[in-house]
Amino acid sequence: MKRFILLIFIISISIYSQKKNYTEKEKIDLLLSKVENLNAKFFRNGQEYSPKEAVEHMKKKLDYAGDRVKTANDFIEGIASKSYFTGSPYLIILPDGKKIESGIWLKAELKKIESK
Repeated sequence: MKRFILLIFIISISIYSQKKNYTEKEKIDLLLSKVENLNAKFFRNGQEYSPKEAVEHMKKKLDYAGDRVKTANDFIEGIASKSYFTGSPYLIILPDGKKIESGIWLKAELKKIESK
């Protein structure tokens, strides 16, 4: 019985410690989820938006881009970092008023996802 419990324990640790290899689509979906659940405002083209509105906008751009977005990095660079029309960066405005470019924030989040 002790061997059985030890075996189950070893298998559990092995499964838990394995790195999850997400597909690029899964990475994009995770990034969108992180944006939607962020306690912040998004600043785009001179106007503030809620996280939900930001995600809706990014999803529309993603749909429009089609096959041109193949990776999560493509998504960050081509969809979620700046305005297609003005080239102005999208900003995340945190509750303390600190502003960070969405591309920088998303790249940091992508690193976290890929390191898990």
